[in-house]
Amino acid sequence: MKYSALSDIGLKREKNEDNWNIVLDREGNPIGFIIADGMGGYLAGEEASRIAVENMSLMVLECASKDLSDDSIREIIISEINKINDRIMTYSLENLGGLKSGTTLSVGMVIGDNLHIIHVGDCRVYRIREGRITRLTEDHSVVAKLIKEGLISADEANNHPDRNRITRALGFQEDFFPDINKEHIQPDDIYIFCTDGLYEGMTDQDILDTVINEPRETIAKRLIEKAKESGGADNITVIVTWM
Repeated sequence: MKYSALSDIGLKREKNEDNWNIVLDREGNPIGFIIADGMGGYLAGEEASRIAVENMSLMVLECASKDLSDDSIREIIISEINKINDRIMTYSLENLGGLKSGTTLSVGMVIGDNLHIIHVGDCRVYRIREGRITRLTEDHSVVAKLIKEGLISADEANNHPDRNRITRALGFQEDFFPDINKEHIQPDDIYIFCTDGLYEGMTDQDILDTVINEPRETIAKRLIEKAKESGGADNITVIVTWM
């Protein structure tokens, strides 16, 4: 697989609390795509997302080095997510005087012909296949829940007063369970991992149109440019990978 990745502070934030990584195997092939959006202010969010990305990177290497069943992979993921959650909570307790820090997280782990997706919060993973865009993750947010229950429309969510409220993030509760899914990779698939700074100013169709009309090596750069043209109110991080 090939990839393009970029992170930008955006136009209105004083620092970038996003963290990301591409995990490579011994031959230099990308096998892990990790993106995290920290929250908590000062250095809290930046540290929380760093903890998540660094530890998930090690987990990807561990899973890729062994011949594991899906059940074993799931057990390792849940165990590691809870360790990360505990590490962030410990960091907050020891360094923030009782204040909280946390992070959202989306991970793609390539094992064979499958992409294992681990997801917490409102980062997103998209798949583009045969000219169609599909969101592979579900936002853990107040507005996503309201949309699912039919109480507001997607358009109303864009201006809802609770649009930035997350219902699930690492660092805020114990005994944590992420969403875990497996996606079979097909030739010519394109996968996009992004923080909410990208899609807050762009629709799924905007993202698709940009990907279709841009050389793959510069998709991440162009997506960030488009997000900033739409306001750039948050940090923006994008990873694009393809066969």
